[in-house]
Amino acid sequence: SFHWQDGLAKPLQVVHRHVPLQMQVLDWRGQDCSEAAIAEFASADRALGFDLSEARLQRVTLLQLGDEQYQMIWTSHHILMDGWSSSRLFGEVLQFYSTGQVTGENGRYRDFIAWLQAQDQDAQELFWKARLAVVNEPTALSQAMHPRHSADVTGHDAIYSNWDKAQTARLLEFCRDLRITPNTLVQAAWLLLLQRYTGQDHVAFGATVAGRPTDLPGVEQQIGLFINTLPVVAAPSPEIGVSQWLQQVQDLNLALREHEHTPLYDIQRWAGAGAGALFDSILVFENYPMAEALAQGPQTGLKFSAIRRQEQTNYPLTLVAITGRELSLGVSYDQAS
Repeated sequence: SFHWQDGLAKPLQVVHRHVPLQMQVLDWRGQDCSEAAIAEFASADRALGFDLSEARLQRVTLLQLGDEQYQMIWTSHHILMDGWSSSRLFGEVLQFYSTGQVTGENGRYRDFIAWLQAQDQDAQELFWKARLAVVNEPTALSQAMHPRHSADVTGHDAIYSNWDKAQTARLLEFCRDLRITPNTLVQAAWLLLLQRYTGQDHVAFGATVAGRPTDLPGVEQQIGLFINTLPVVAAPSPEIGVSQWLQQVQDLNLALREHEHTPLYDIQRWAGAGAGALFDSILVFENYPMAEALAQGPQTGLKFSAIRRQEQTNYPLTLVAITGRELSLGVSYDQAS
């Protein structure tokens, strides 16, 4: 649970020894089990939200659709863990389901916190001040859209696009030929889109990074919130070719790696943004597709159908790209923005 009120000098995270899981099993046999009905139920469950001062920040609902068919709905607050951790968590669940035990050692999250506190803040400040010196104004895609919508709608919605295996294979081959990552390609395209719609020379968006220090033993096996969001700032130029532009974006990402653990609130303060945001869109690139992880798990006799995910952030627009044998693109957006 998380506490920051009642006169506390700073927010505190409380780790409880025992927390009962919120779980319910509902028998839906004989009633509407359509995809639309399940989506409506999941949306209502998500709308319930969470009280961060209460330790039960996740809940599971199991809908029995048939004698041997179930739909599981897992709703959790992102403050608990990142996507990599979610994949590891389900791997452990399947391992326990199969063998009755979970093997392997997990590190302590407190070791990661201690590592963070030992970083050189002065070096981080010098790097980010130099990186953000060219930023004259925030990149606000929601303010650049015309005509602005006037519908009185609240809440989040999402749209999805899936590439087939052949399309994805061509994209990955293109990246290999240029020696860039698929993440670089998606970021470069997003920077071009932001520049075209805002008309700004230098544009920025938030890139979510894994945030797991390579020199911290056991960090890959830990479950928790490690990700960080960093501003990616660039000035796409029509005077350079595609391959050169993609290489520039790749070099930019490589430079950020040494300073990817800097808190975003510090970066925005150094940029002179105060409490304001440098951008209103973030890009999350994931290369740990949950469906493939489940399919490659231990032999349990279970068969899994396609997974539907919906993430809600505090940004007006979140673009999520997931790679595997197929590329999946999802856009979650605040309908009021």
